[in-house]
Amino acid sequence: MERILIVDDEAFIRENLERILAEEGYHPYSTDNGDDAVKEVSEADVDLVLLDLNLGAESGLDVLRAMREVDPDVLVIIITGYGTVESAVEALKMGAYDYIKKPFKADAIRLIVKLALETQNLRREVRQLRRGSQSREASGDNLMVGSSEQLTQVYRQIREVAKHETSTVLITGESGTGKELVARAIHQLSPRKSKPFVEINCGSLPFNLLETELFGHERGAFTDAKTRKIGLFEEANGGTIFLDEIGEMDMNLQVKLLRVLEDRKIRRLGGNRNIDIDVRVVAATNLEIKEAIEQKGFREDLYYRLNVFPIHVAPLRDRREDIPPLLEFFLKHFSEEFHKNVNEISRAALDLLMRYHWPGNVRELRNVMERVCIMHNQETITPECLPREIWGEKPQDEASFDYRIPPEGILFEEIVGRLEKDLIAQAVGITGGNVAKTARLLNLPRGTLRYKMEKYELGEASEGLNRTGTSVKSLA
Repeated sequence: MERILIVDDEAFIRENLERILAEEGYHPYSTDNGDDAVKEVSEADVDLVLLDLNLGAESGLDVLRAMREVDPDVLVIIITGYGTVESAVEALKMGAYDYIKKPFKADAIRLIVKLALETQNLRREVRQLRRGSQSREASGDNLMVGSSEQLTQVYRQIREVAKHETSTVLITGESGTGKELVARAIHQLSPRKSKPFVEINCGSLPFNLLETELFGHERGAFTDAKTRKIGLFEEANGGTIFLDEIGEMDMNLQVKLLRVLEDRKIRRLGGNRNIDIDVRVVAATNLEIKEAIEQKGFREDLYYRLNVFPIHVAPLRDRREDIPPLLEFFLKHFSEEFHKNVNEISRAALDLLMRYHWPGNVRELRNVMERVCIMHNQETITPECLPREIWGEKPQDEASFDYRIPPEGILFEEIVGRLEKDLIAQAVGITGGNVAKTARLLNLPRGTLRYKMEKYELGEASEGLNRTGTSVKSLA
């Protein structure tokens, strides 16, 4: 319910406005002097102020100026008489939303108040969209695309928890798997979808800055606090707050967050009263939280408060069947963005992409496809278009073979044969089955290579791999 403060020295005007606004479902209250009004704007949650320019001995312009000093975003509608329209125009220059002249009609008041509050809501939404856009730009997160068993389970969990709008959710998974996208999907499928979705990376800010971002502060709370700041919990009221990288949060701040989750109240820094909030909390981390708890880096009681509904997003290497549809999506997206005609991936290139271990998960795959589309103009992506790390090459000083011989011993020929077969198969994939190129890549005589390809039954595969131009769509 929107709180509307009426500032007028005439009791009849105050009572009339309170009646009109209460009938519309708002929460109106009033004062007859500027000092009380400025104090109220400074300390309380005021959605809109109706301010008379003529407050007896006080100037409404001075009151407006003082209000905007303590809260630059305060929304004010000026009430003015016919003789003070010039002053009302001056108030608009100072940041007032609009003005209305006395005597006013009830319908006019209803309309201007409705428009003002809608404007305020739009401003808040724009701030959230900007913050979300900047965050996604910085993080490089991508769309949830795929139909693997693991991802299907995540979809199912999202749909179920979204129905229960108060349940706290903890999303786990490696960096780049799309945890933010899970949080957004929960919000968009919930009854809270028309309310704000607010997100913050808890590892990107030091303790004192993160504290004021989350809970806000009052004017004068610290040296540079020249105006009141609304925190993200208040901005998200009625909606969802997404606390990314919660495992990086300072232990002292974890105590405050625990209290917020238990009491559903926050207090701004420097404030002297609690503020009720109605927010669903979704947190995410790429850490092993239980290990952090054992190492005294995360509070166990906070973990159990957050882990009401856990969702785990598997790494891309464990759901490789999602790679082809992701490739198709990113290929189409970047081809259009960069005005290229890249529309296919060769069988050999796809084999390399499917074999790669993707330590950066979906984010890394996205970056690779973006780089390929920037650097190449050909219609079909071949192995030569891919970065060297996709080929499995390492600098000489990083190359190693780490095989441990078990106590019961090994079958030497079998182990060496498997390694030899795998290396030849990789080389065949890289060269598209060209025997001469494969021999050069492995530094083997061509006759030796042919013999080993026949031995390991790679001859037919090499001929098949030589057929390029297979689209991702046909392989998905």
